[in-house]
Amino acid sequence: MTECVRCGSCKAVCPTYAEDASEGMSARGRVVLMEKFRCGELSPSKKLEDALFSCVLCGACNKLCPLGVSVTDAIYDARVRLSESNKKRRFLNFIAKVGFKRTSEAFKILKFIETMGEILPIFKVKPFKTIRTMGLRFPDAALKDGMSIFKVSRPKGRIAVFAGCAANFIYPGTATALIESLNAMNYEVVLPKGEVCCGAPLMGLGLKEDAAEMADRNVKNFKKLNVEAVIGLCPTCVHFIKNEYKKLVGESIDIAMEISQFLSSELVSSKLKAPQTGLRKNSKLRVVYHDPCHSLYNLNIRPEPREILRSIGFNVVDSSGGCCGFGGAFRLLYQGLSEGILEQRIEDYKNADVIVTSCPNCVLQLRSKIKDKPVRHIAEVIREAMKGDRR
Repeated sequence: MTECVRCGSCKAVCPTYAEDASEGMSARGRVVLMEKFRCGELSPSKKLEDALFSCVLCGACNKLCPLGVSVTDAIYDARVRLSESNKKRRFLNFIAKVGFKRTSEAFKILKFIETMGEILPIFKVKPFKTIRTMGLRFPDAALKDGMSIFKVSRPKGRIAVFAGCAANFIYPGTATALIESLNAMNYEVVLPKGEVCCGAPLMGLGLKEDAAEMADRNVKNFKKLNVEAVIGLCPTCVHFIKNEYKKLVGESIDIAMEISQFLSSELVSSKLKAPQTGLRKNSKLRVVYHDPCHSLYNLNIRPEPREILRSIGFNVVDSSGGCCGFGGAFRLLYQGLSEGILEQRIEDYKNADVIVTSCPNCVLQLRSKIKDKPVRHIAEVIREAMKGDRR
């Protein structure tokens, strides 16, 4: 943190500062607090915890910093030191470890909360109450467990899908949509056995060793596959397995790509160029593409999804955009701040007819408050375009 010259440029892009406007809720303010904590001038406290755990880890400050300071790396390190600071945090860590290491069992528990939350008093307490108020609706079944290979005749390539927890357990239809689209482009698709949580939620809570355990398992599983690319449905997952794993376990899944990165390269030769799609009928619809933070700031993706949407006939309109306020555990622990950031996006997107994004967590967050227009994952939109669905 000694490289930081306190210029304050990062404050202009910090979503929590835009909502709260206090120095401690800005990237620069957090840098000052972390430096004092590192030097022993500050001891663990609720105020310090709130400042450092309320960062959404979007990476906007890293991207803008003229000196290349990685604020998010410093926050990760500080959170590791704070991860066992009190009983409440230790309990939260226990829940997170169980939930993200045993996702199938956690899925069943969340299904139970969905149905019994109004009856049992414990589920009226945060963060359980927040889960219910987000309007989560869990599917009857998650994605198929075990290795699945979706074959085509004379495949031009072999692709693996990293579904991620949200697509696995909340929106399995997005994974199905991606698989069907890739098959239609004549790719053989592998849904590998043994995929676990990417580890980003655990790392965000300061549980570095547990995140490294997830990273090691995923690297070993995906390295075994004879594939030319690993396509993810969640930019956070893609960023983590591509960029952060090397810091955790010494190697990463280098061939990982976000869905729009891969599909944009297919525009020239694939059926996405076919003029007879049902979505051509909707060319007057005003579509806003919501940039997921990790897609924009960590994977450097901006034109690709817009090019895809225009290629299938949508009228893509610009907006100021910004973070939706999800941020993983941030959504559960700082509900007021999260919803305040979300309200800014609702205002930005009020003139759109459809909102499209490439992150299932952004879909979840936006749908929790936006009820007057559809919020879609780009994988579903592409699948419908290729099939000519009139939706």
